[in-house]
Amino acid sequence: MLEQQKIQENRTLEVSLADVVLFLKNYLKLLILAPIFFAILGVCFSFLMTRKFTAQTILLPEYNMGKSNSFFSMAMSMDKNGAEKLVPELYPNILSSTPFGQHLLTQPVMDENGTNYKTLREYFAKSRKPSFLSKLFSFSSSDEPTKKPVSAGPKDILMLSSQELNLVRSASALIQTTIDSKNGIITLSCEMADPVVASMLVEASKKYLVNYVEEYRTSKTEEQVQFLEDRVAEVKSRQQKAEYALQSYRDRNRNSFLNVARIEEQRLQSDFTVAQGVYSDLISRLEQARIRVKEEKPVFKVLEPAKVPVAKSSPKRIVIGFICGVAGGFFTLMYIIFFREKYHQRLLYGNI
Repeated sequence: MLEQQKIQENRTLEVSLADVVLFLKNYLKLLILAPIFFAILGVCFSFLMTRKFTAQTILLPEYNMGKSNSFFSMAMSMDKNGAEKLVPELYPNILSSTPFGQHLLTQPVMDENGTNYKTLREYFAKSRKPSFLSKLFSFSSSDEPTKKPVSAGPKDILMLSSQELNLVRSASALIQTTIDSKNGIITLSCEMADPVVASMLVEASKKYLVNYVEEYRTSKTEEQVQFLEDRVAEVKSRQQKAEYALQSYRDRNRNSFLNVARIEEQRLQSDFTVAQGVYSDLISRLEQARIRVKEEKPVFKVLEPAKVPVAKSSPKRIVIGFICGVAGGFFTLMYIIFFREKYHQRLLYGNI
């Protein structure tokens, strides 16, 4: 019993050159015709697939931040206050977030036929038709009740239904962001069945990204500007009151030679001088803050503007045909080995 088990473990399938020649003689035609057949079948199937077009725009961001000229080194550096810059590698996260998806759903679009839609949401509702496969596999989920969003909730917390969440994710997934770290180039692309809608969504995404980065970069300085503007208004009012009080006192005591009157005039003069000095200092700091807002504001140069694509980007029939041909050849070979020649049975139960 042990000897038979050892023999079975040491059993191997020996294949000679004559076996290979005989195998090719019997199945070479099949191994050639099967991949060709499956490749043609794949190409024919590709005609049933929806044609899609890719629109894109290419941006070159620049920061006016001083000595360094490298965009990514400047973006990674620290400013004087220690605030980190918005790293360009985070841009794809910005354009895949829920707020961006909600923003994209509110954008007006126009299809290639010239039909205007108030929002992308309306375009989705009218243009998206469920396919045969989606109808076939949707019977299990159609019986489930759709959860309604909560009418009221905590502030700054989104309350979205599952349908709304899927719609937001679908919208944000339309935009693909590519970062070229070497050259500092940002590419935004959108692939859709309608080339006009794709180009409009790319343009809307570019504006959203530029506004987001500008707001992020300048928000702190703009808060300082707003703070200084409020203080300038207060100090200006204080200066005007001090000046009015000083001039009114002088008018009332024009012919007075009392030392007490002079002391009061000096005090009012001192209050006016302090208010005037503070006002001048705040005005200077306000102008510097406004200049700093301009300096920190990023500049995005458009290397390639968004345009309506003419040539389709998918389906790629040659690639589909090649993949189907390779897969067809592989499965044909497996069929011959395991079902026609049954080499696995020869290996297990063949003669020793």
